[in-house]
Order: sequence, then structure tokens, then C-alpha cells
Amino acid sequence: SANITQKGKTLPVHEFTHSGGKNAFPKAPHAASCRHRVTSVAGHVFSVDFPSQYQSWDSVDPAELFMAPVVKKPTKGSIVKHLQDEARGVNFIVLWMDCDREGENINFEVLDCCLHLMQHGGSNSNYDRVYRAYFSAINPSDIKKAYSALGKPDKNQALAVDARQELDLKVGVAFSRFQTRYFQGRYGDLDSAVLSYGPCQTPTLGFCVQRHIDIETFKPEPYWMLDLRVLKRGYSLYAKWGGGRSFNKNKVETLMTHALEHESAFLKVTKVVIRDKKQGRPIPLNTVALLKACSKALGIGPHHAMQTAERLYLSGYLSYPRTESSTYPKSFDIRSTLQQQSSDHRWGNYVQKLLAKGHNKSRGGVDMGDHPPITPCRSASGELSGDMGRVYEFVVRHFIASISHDAVWRSTRVDFELEPLKEKVEGKFSVSGKEMIDPGFLEVLLHREYGNEGERIDGLREEDEDEEERAVPEFKEGEIIPLFQDKSSSRGGSSKVAVASGAPCWASLGIKEKLTTPPTHINESELIGMMEKNGIGTDASIATHIENIQKRNYVELGAGRRLIPSKLGLVLVQGYHQIDSGLVLPKVRSDIEGQCNKIAKGLVDRESVVKKAIEVFHDKFQFFTKNIEKMDVLFCSSFAKLQDVGKPFTRCGLSRRYLQYIPGPPSRLYNKFTETVYPLPAGGVVKQWTGRKCTVPGCDFELCLYSCGAPPRTFPLCPNCYNNPDWDINGIKAKNAVDRFDEHKEKQIQKMAGKNLVLECPLPDHHPLIQEMTVSPDPDSGGVFVLDPHMGPKWRLVSTRDPTIVHLPKSIDKITIMNKTDEVLGCHYMKIDFKAGESPLTGGETKHKCCYPVDEMIQSISRVYHGSERLKASGRGGRGRGRGRR
Repeated sequence: SANITQKGKTLPVHEFTHSGGKNAFPKAPHAASCRHRVTSVAGHVFSVDFPSQYQSWDSVDPAELFMAPVVKKPTKGSIVKHLQDEARGVNFIVLWMDCDREGENINFEVLDCCLHLMQHGGSNSNYDRVYRAYFSAINPSDIKKAYSALGKPDKNQALAVDARQELDLKVGVAFSRFQTRYFQGRYGDLDSAVLSYGPCQTPTLGFCVQRHIDIETFKPEPYWMLDLRVLKRGYSLYAKWGGGRSFNKNKVETLMTHALEHESAFLKVTKVVIRDKKQGRPIPLNTVALLKACSKALGIGPHHAMQTAERLYLSGYLSYPRTESSTYPKSFDIRSTLQQQSSDHRWGNYVQKLLAKGHNKSRGGVDMGDHPPITPCRSASGELSGDMGRVYEFVVRHFIASISHDAVWRSTRVDFELEPLKEKVEGKFSVSGKEMIDPGFLEVLLHREYGNEGERIDGLREEDEDEEERAVPEFKEGEIIPLFQDKSSSRGGSSKVAVASGAPCWASLGIKEKLTTPPTHINESELIGMMEKNGIGTDASIATHIENIQKRNYVELGAGRRLIPSKLGLVLVQGYHQIDSGLVLPKVRSDIEGQCNKIAKGLVDRESVVKKAIEVFHDKFQFFTKNIEKMDVLFCSSFAKLQDVGKPFTRCGLSRRYLQYIPGPPSRLYNKFTETVYPLPAGGVVKQWTGRKCTVPGCDFELCLYSCGAPPRTFPLCPNCYNNPDWDINGIKAKNAVDRFDEHKEKQIQKMAGKNLVLECPLPDHHPLIQEMTVSPDPDSGGVFVLDPHMGPKWRLVSTRDPTIVHLPKSIDKITIMNKTDEVLGCHYMKIDFKAGESPLTGGETKHKCCYPVDEMIQSISRVYHGSERLKASGRGGRGRGRGRR
């Protein structure tokens, strides 16, 4: 029997007495009855902060914060008092927080308030009477099961959260204070009160900025395709070319001419495939999927969507909206949940038919052990309006769809080949279409596609996604179709034309010219997917990070819910890249999460992880503050007049005019006489190298120097060769030179996000400039070692593909790279002149010729340093004497 009462407090308390012998309380089997007192908390009980002596921005050096102590402060003093009042004198404590790390951390926050107030004092003995309930769903059967199998709270998971909170606090506050104070004293139009930095917030902004840079530096390229149109039974069908596209017009024109002028100028049907295909129902809904769908399908931002879902949860309409799980637990009563929706006028008829036919099992998904997927808890016919009504309707329709039957399409694919080109892939074409046989779940799911742009449709193979929903007339294998030249330049979609019934089938062949198109600005749905993939934030915090970069005026929300970086957002991210890319790329955050995962599993202790991470970030902070002028240059450029930015830099090899250097972002060279832009590599520093010219025949551009990494490695950079692949194929007697050019263009167009960062030599190792300077292979990275272009007095070798530097002895006065190369290794010999009196050679000789990879004497007096790309969170490199690498 239970007598339930409720106290009138902000956080309610429910009390009842359970009498049932051994079942009164599982951990007190001899008790005849047990009085239960149940209450709750609202999120974290404590927050992490610095003591009062570190709160001043003016008197405290931000660098001191890395070693400063941290304290836990109550989020609300009333909650601490409430817990202490209710815990006083209890015999047992059972913790029912969320079954994830945050919930485990809150468990121990509650114990900090209550443990010492339990009956029979003494903390150790008290902890023996503390238990934790583990559950995956909020329903009677799961609650009873958890109650009968109580475990212990997991201290390791709680410590993992403590570590992350301390690191986020120290790193975020230190960087934010420093850069805010530095730049606010120099500029008055930054449009942000605080220039904040955050290990999650900043990589989130970085995704948006990199996409913007991809758009700004994109150069449309023309390409050509064979355009085949097949007309039959009143249908005009445009066929897909097996050759894809080509960036060489002559190649396509040659193919068309050969096809049309050949004596066998006809089209042949080689294969006809008609089959039924299933499109799989969606998997159950978790938080990330809900946020993506609300943004793309409903036009509701992630932060507002999360708030709306929480209001629906608190009102009893939806289950708990913060979950990573995407599969229904076995104990979840699907049929009862469906029956609750059977009277709704919007989908009631469909639900009734589904109940009569029998619902399906959910497809795929994972159980993360926190909460079940988001589902409706009760009917809301006519009770909700506005965004609450729209979000609720979406969740209900998704739930019904997830246990409905798959959609079935009848797919038709017809393969053709041009008889004159039948031995080549360029002679293959196909026409496909599909028609609905059984709508299945699509009958109830209004938004068929949502999530990331370019995301594959559930249940369809990649080759099926291009199928257009249309009828395809009947074709027979072996059918011959006459071929004519298409002289029209217009092109539309497949359509019906005025051709008499029973007219013969014929085809026309032409050439279509198009331009490559740049990517679009990243939208909220796509950003959420990228954050999830790279481990930025959690299901509970992703929406907050996206909201924060908008509140800070780092991005603006554009049409289609696309996030467009502001000047301030661009400058900050580009400034981080100039100094240390690791501050903005997601790897830093994923490294932190990786170490926290080890803490949660008990593999490492919290103190050692925090200490090591703080040391790494302290080094990064010191490096950042010493090089803040690099970011200051970007601020000055972006918040000043454009005419004050550009300056003569290097000469163009074509016009012999000076190129103007535009520091950006993005940085580029601009020829105002020819209106030509030469984007420069991002992630390092470009400097002048006056008087040196590119040795590639026909280039003649004046060279620059490009430095990247820490300590910086410097390489020659030709602006023309870096942006133009022609040098790589001109004069090369390759069997498929034209196809190789196409492949290069495809790779260039597909560069996205962080792939545009150049943290190594910007020119390939087989470029003549690099070959002339190569003195050793670097087998560990697959690159080569070149002599540093600065040439003395500190002589060193740098790896083109790895942050490794070989410091040569200080006794060297001069090094000359010889024309002679090693027959096996292919690297150049060096002529070394030692300083008089400091030579290691026998008899005091000062001149020495060597091939570095096999010269053990030179290797023994060299020092190898493994530096950083500024991509890795490891920060420091090791150093040592001797060969180092073999």
C-alpha cells in the first residue's frame, strides 16, 4: 500500500510507505516496511569557477589561470539547502539521475550535499548505503526492474566530467580574457562585448568559416558532357553519360564526331532491368536527429527546437528529449503508444490500419544506455499550436513511420551504348526512373528527406538515389535506335513531346557545356552533423554552441538557415590558423574527449590527464600571446579601408607586373592589370623571396617563401604552379594525359573544410623547385628533406610532409647543393664548407662532399627535432642527437 503526499515546495517531495516484507526495499530485506522520500534537482547542483581572487580581468594575468585552483559553487543555494533538509537522518540514498556521464556527475554532487547527513555518521559507512538505479526507459516495467537491481554510482564517469569542466574553464577563460583585452583596446567596431574562445565553440565557428573560404576562393571551371536524348512513345528522355564529365572540350568533341560519322551511327539497348526496391523506414529519433530535422524540415533553429521539446516533455506530451539512443528498448510498449494516436484526425486512419495489419519492428539504431528515443507520451489532438504543435506533430509522424512498413518502388533502368564507342566507358549511357508501388511509411511522414545536405536517403543504395520519379517507356534488349546530331542548345528535364503514337524511336547526340558550382554556406542541419562526427559537444550542448556563435556576432543566420560568418568571425578563425591551427580545428577537442573517455573507463587518473592537458594548453597560450601580432594584422586589414591593405609583393611571370598581396582572409595575390586572383595556402605565413624565379618552363613567376608549423619550416612557393596544374602535365608523355587532367580538376573541386589547410610543403615533391633542393628521402612521412631556403647561417634540413627538422652543426660555414644525385636514392649531393678550426674532418680539412642519407659522420653531429604541425594537441616535440630517423 502507498500513501502519497506532496509538499508544496519549488522542488516537490513525494513520500510514501511501502510494506511488503522482503520487497519493502531490496537492500533492506529484513525491514517489514520502508518509508520512501522522493525529490529531484534541476540539472547540475554546482558549477565550476575560479576563487574570488582570480575574478578580476585587470589585476590577474590570464596566464595565471592555467595553474589557478578551481572551486565548485552552488548553482542555487536553495537547492543545496533543499537536499540537505530532505537527506537529514535517512538510512539509504538511491540515485536516479540520467544514465550518462553528466547524470553520474550530478549523482556525486548530490552526495556532496547529503552523505554526511545520513543516519549513523561516518562517510565511509554511509557510502555503503548509497545505491544507483540504472534504467533505459521511463515506464513502470523498467523502473521496477531498476529498483530490484540497484548498483553503485560510477565515480570514474563523474571524474571524467570534472576533468572536462576544469579544462574548458581554464582554457576558455584564459584565451577569452587575453584576446578580448588585447583587441578591445585597439578597435572600436568589433561588434562583440567579449571575444570569447571555447574548445567547442571555436571549432564550431571554424566549420562555418572554412566553408565561407571555400566559396570565396572557388573558381568556376567549364566542363563538357555528351548529351544524349532518346525519344519514344511521346517521351523525351535525357540519358546519363557513363563518362561523367570532362574538362577537355576537344576530347568530348572528338568522341561526338566519331560517334556520328561512323558507319554504325546508332544506339543499342544493352540491358533492361525492372525490379521492386524497398526504401527503409527511418530509425527512431534521438536528439541530434531531432535538431537536424527541425532546422531543415521545419525551419526551427536548434536552440529554440531544444527549448520547445523540453516544454513538450515537461507538459507530458513527449518523452525526455536529450538522448543519444536510436533504438526502442524491449520493454517499450509500442502498441499502446500507437493506440494513443488512433483518434487524431491527421493520422488516426493510418494508425488504425497499421494496428490492424500489425506494426513493424524498428530498424537499426543503437542503445547508448541513457534514455529511449524521443516518442509521444499522449495524444494532443487540437491542444497545441505554433512551434510546439509543429515539433510535436513531427515527433509523432516520425515515431509512426519508424514502426511502419517500408516504401516500395518499381525501378526501371535501361542501359544504352553508342555502337562506335561501345568499347569505351564514354560510349555508355543509362536512363532510369521509378514509380510508387506501396507508399508504406511515406504516407504518414510528410518530410521525406531531412538532415544533412547530400545525405543518403535511408534504404536506398547510392546508385538508386539519382532515380527520378517518372515512367519509362518499354525498351527491349538488342533494340537498335537511329542516331542524329542534336543542333539545339536548349535543355530541359525529361518531358512528353508531340510525337504520334507508334512513331519509331530515335535518339539525338550533342554536347552540353556547364560550369562547376561552389558549395553553399553551411546550414544548421549540416553543422550539427559535422559537430557530431568530430566529437564537438554532446547531444545536450550542441544547440547551445550554435546559439553562442550567433550571440557573439561571429555568424549571421541567412536564408535557408545558413550560417554566414561575420567579419569578426572570419578574422578570429583566420588569426588562430595564422598562429596555431590546433586552436580552431576539432582535433584538440577530440583529444580532450579521448582522455576523458579513458578516465571514465578507469584507465587513467583524472589528475594526470588534467595536468598534462593544462601543460599543453599553457604552451599553446604562451605561443599565442607571443604571436598575437599575426592576428592583429588581420584585424587591422578587416576593420580598415581596403586601399590600405594591398601592397606590391611579387612579379607576375606573364605580365611582369607586380602582384598585390591581400592578407585576407583569405590571403591571396591579385593582378589588378589582368583581374587575376592567385589564392595562397592557408595555415602558414607567406613571405617575399625577391629575385628568385620559378624554373618550370614557361612559368617565370617570382617566388615566395611559405612557412608553417612550430618551429616553422620554410619552403619555396610559386603562386602560379600552386594554383595551376598545367606544369604537372605539360610535356609529360603520359598515355592518358587528358584523363589525368580531369582527375586533377575533380580533386581540386572536391577540396572542402579543413582539407584546404596547407601544413606542409605547398608544392609536390616532384616539382622541379623541390627536386632541385632535395638532399634526402624521409621514409617516415613519404616526403623528402630539402635544404632550408633561408640558407645559413643556421643550416638545417626540413621535411616536406612532416614537422621534422634536422639541425646541421654550427661549424658549417656554407652548403652548396650539387647537380650530382645518388643513383639509388635520387637525392642531391651537398658540398659542405666548415669554418676554419671547427672542422670535424681528419686533419682539419674544411671541405666535404656528402650524400646525407648514407653519411654517418654528418648524421652523428646533426640534431633531429620533431616539431608540430599546429594541428596536433601534443604541442611539444622531442629532440635528440644522432640519426633520429632511418
